[in-house]
Amino acid sequence: MKKEITYDELLGKIPNKYVLTIVCGERARERAKERMERNGEPLPLTKYDKKDTEMKKVFKEILAGKVGYGKEE
Repeated sequence: MKKEITYDELLGKIPNKYVLTIVCGERARERAKERMERNGEPLPLTKYDKKDTEMKKVFKEILAGKVGYGKEE
């Protein structure tokens, strides 16, 4: 049985729910842009299942620590 991704796990990586929403949206748009440029699937940052939705792929990237946010100085 596959483990589901929970909201609490995502908040463990990005503790602010508003920032989490922004990061997820930006990464999803970035993946869509990569797909258009490459005429196919964007370069994967983590392992995915074929049946994973785009948002689930983004969530897996966040949980793996490949996608996050930082404060600009």
